[in-house]
Amino acid sequence: MVKKCYNRTSKQCVTLFAITMYPKTLLKQALFLLSFIIVFQSCHKQAAPGTYANEQIPSGDASDFHALNKTLFEGFKANSKKNLSAILSQEMIDNASNLKDIEMVSNHMKEGDFTMLEEYYIVSKKKGRDTINVTNKGVNNHKIGCTIDQPETYMAFFSQKSIPNGQLVTVTYKKLSYGWKVTDLEIEPYTMNGKTAPELYEFAKAQYAKRYLFDAANIMGEARSCVQPSLNWVYPDNKPMEDFFAKVLGQANHEYGFPYAIGAISTTPKIISVQTYRNNEGVFPQIYYQSQIKLSNTAGLLKENMQVRKALGKLMPGIDKDKKYVFYAVFNKMPNAYESVDRYEVTDTIK
Repeated sequence: MVKKCYNRTSKQCVTLFAITMYPKTLLKQALFLLSFIIVFQSCHKQAAPGTYANEQIPSGDASDFHALNKTLFEGFKANSKKNLSAILSQEMIDNASNLKDIEMVSNHMKEGDFTMLEEYYIVSKKKGRDTINVTNKGVNNHKIGCTIDQPETYMAFFSQKSIPNGQLVTVTYKKLSYGWKVTDLEIEPYTMNGKTAPELYEFAKAQYAKRYLFDAANIMGEARSCVQPSLNWVYPDNKPMEDFFAKVLGQANHEYGFPYAIGAISTTPKIISVQTYRNNEGVFPQIYYQSQIKLSNTAGLLKENMQVRKALGKLMPGIDKDKKYVFYAVFNKMPNAYESVDRYEVTDTIK
């Protein structure tokens, strides 16, 4: 008897009978058996129903999943939907919007590599919604929701840990009638300044306790931008985060009442708003202010800006602390939503 494996993706084997060497009697018996028996069995026995997290995933299945992931990221790197067609579901292939996500992943791979953060193998005989509770991450504990519409589902999350403003790639595979295929793909912000949303929340509370009001507000703005790194990824403190952000922002607006005139400077520049500026080194404060000095007078603007920097350290404590940069945008005319208004930009590199 010869046991022969085929179609590794679907993980099936077929048992065949070698009959050419049988004696006549045994040949009749073999032919009789062949008329009734074609045996298919799994090369990797399907795991019992349940959710298998990370190292709990059976080694054989994990090896197959990781091979799929390798092919997937090779396709991302090539920025090619065609290269990914072998592992995308037909629905993913037919949906042209997936090209944008593939391109986004490809572009972000140029900034920093993606590595496995978490993975889950879900075996279920029932259809519906399921929730994975991740409780071993400390401040980063979270819940992951998933739709179960196939007996086997595999979810993998890949993060960028080598860059400050990292993305999270979420990939969902399902075992369809034609094999394991990617059925969903997402890419969303995961970290800002090297911190996740819950970590930023804790940092913002610490800054607020020091009376670093605008620093806390900016940090919470960063937290809000990465609070949902995947559609079904939920941090338990989402509601407290929103409440704290509203509190800090409301307090800042109440105490300062923009535009805020800096009376200690003879040219009386007016602070319009305090925002953030992102680059590949992180997220930094950006101060928008209106000046009476013409934008063409760069020497005068720079002289005034030096005075603004000194004043801000007292007016807005913490805005220039523990940061590499503070960015400034200077206007003559108040910016608005109806037209493009000229500005003069200055960068303060803090040593």
